[in-house]
Amino acid sequence: MAGMKKRTHGPSLYYASDKNVFDALNQHKVDTPTVVRLFQRRNVVVSKKTPRDELAKYFSTLTHDYYDHKEIAARLGVAVRRERTTSMDVSGVGDTEELHGVVEQLKKEMEASGDTVQVTRDGDNFTIRVQYSEVDYKRSEFSQVQVRDGTIEFVKSDVGYVVRNTQNDYLNGVRETLLAKVEKTTSEPLTKVVVALFDIPSAKLRSKFFHELASSLPNFVRRDVTDVYVFKAKPDAEDDEDEAGGDENGSETHVERVFLRGSGVSRSEILNELLDEEDYYIIKMGWTATELLGEGNVYDIEAGFADPKDCTGFSFILSGVYPLEEGKVSARRRPPHKHEIDALSRVIESKARDLVAKLRSEFLAAEAGSE
Repeated sequence: MAGMKKRTHGPSLYYASDKNVFDALNQHKVDTPTVVRLFQRRNVVVSKKTPRDELAKYFSTLTHDYYDHKEIAARLGVAVRRERTTSMDVSGVGDTEELHGVVEQLKKEMEASGDTVQVTRDGDNFTIRVQYSEVDYKRSEFSQVQVRDGTIEFVKSDVGYVVRNTQNDYLNGVRETLLAKVEKTTSEPLTKVVVALFDIPSAKLRSKFFHELASSLPNFVRRDVTDVYVFKAKPDAEDDEDEAGGDENGSETHVERVFLRGSGVSRSEILNELLDEEDYYIIKMGWTATELLGEGNVYDIEAGFADPKDCTGFSFILSGVYPLEEGKVSARRRPPHKHEIDALSRVIESKARDLVAKLRSEFLAAEAGSE
């Protein structure tokens, strides 16, 4: 756990200077009631007519404590967006009680490191909710400490467990630490299967993965493709020299990423012209889909790979739901419910695994035919 907590940061902020406090109190995120509370704590009455900068100037000259900084930082904190979900199939996990014991052991270690961990169990399934803090020294002093939370789920499957987690470096590290501890309790190494296209270098097949994922999700009908991210890896240095042989400056224009947003993006000429070139392929796609069963709501979905070159680190997110109201799809998007996220996760995970196997077979067949 010590290695998992280690991060490389700049010098620690031990104290906010008077200028830091003055600048913070003049930001629009710090509202008047917050400033009033800061003065009330010192038994100082503040007039509503006193200009904000005058209040900030006077307060910044006073002695500040931990609670003052906490009050200001709570207003200036960064609003964290809901993150994407990644998953893997894990087989070889032993007894469920042993897994529970390992989870509880990790919980104690993380809490000793300062994290807040909550573990819930539903039969053979486990949910681990983690609240942790990260420091971003590129932000202003009162916004540097960011409190984040994430989830790791162990969902029982026919072959073992589906392990889902919030996709970020910290939660990925917690997951790997947990699986390493689980592996020590088993007689054989765990088998981990992830959705990745690193062994399918064909640009056409990589793009096909997203087209088919969006258009053939079981129990859903695709309505529209709204976002497409296209990628072309930069040639190696040796290739650059060969291609730029006639260029006395040795430079070559290269457009690595193209982002398209709108309606009917998958039918646009710009996208199709890019994909007609052998080296460009889709690495992320956002689309809307209508559920065939249930209430007939419209789901706003996004899926993509964190590593665009190797197409690894697959993740997805149900960004929101447009509910069906009185026979019409609402224009107002609401946050998804937990059961909707779970249902869509199962569908995407299953379809993505099937597509990877299918595309791998296509690639191998094409390779064999070309020999």
